[in-house]
Amino acid sequence: MRKLGLIAATAAASIGVTSFAQAIEVNQGLSVGIKGGKGTKAKPRNLVLSVTTTTDAIERDKNGTFATTNAVIHFDKNLRFNNARFPTCALKIVATKPEKCPKGSQVGTGLAKATVGEGQIKVNPSIKAYNDKNNKINLALIAKPGEVDSSGILVGKLKKDSGKDFGFKLDVPIPAKLQEQLGLKITLTKFNTTINRNTVTVKGKKYAYVNSIGCPKGGKYKFAGDFRYSDATKESVKTTAKC
Repeated sequence: MRKLGLIAATAAASIGVTSFAQAIEVNQGLSVGIKGGKGTKAKPRNLVLSVTTTTDAIERDKNGTFATTNAVIHFDKNLRFNNARFPTCALKIVATKPEKCPKGSQVGTGLAKATVGEGQIKVNPSIKAYNDKNNKINLALIAKPGEVDSSGILVGKLKKDSGKDFGFKLDVPIPAKLQEQLGLKITLTKFNTTINRNTVTVKGKKYAYVNSIGCPKGGKYKFAGDFRYSDATKESVKTTAKC
């Protein structure tokens, strides 16, 4: 999950670029917050779901010299996604005229932080999450005024997961242009997205984007993340959240 739009050529010239052949040691974090309690299959509970990833080089001056190329987040099998019931907004509309997206298609918000290049330019774009067809979620990054352009869109896809703990996973490949601009690597040090508890009504029944339909033994939902980086390394992490 990396982002950055066009960086001024003067920035590239003044910073300079060094190629690091060795693998960079990374502290990869994943945390999940849930509000709404635990439900059952007969009586699902509507949830607020907040997912935060953090990526930080152990040697902090290495931030800005590598990028995440892919992230996969695994969700507990007791969480149900109702994305097929929600209005959708196509990628083209999100990219050009997001104000034209149908009401209810924006399902979340968030904030990202990134470090760009060895000069460690900092950007802090906001995030808006839009539901799309074919189990996709468009994560639009919106640059803050006065900052280097960090706009762009990450397209995540919800897929059925495997294993005894997980039901769905969100696969988010990072486009090459959002990993590097003008020879400068982009390290996304934080990416937070919160899916809201807004509902849609279908045949007289209300659905949130995410429901709880149960709680594992021990009272905690299970989550995991798999991350790949531009230096061909990878990390996997796990976390839990109270039901």
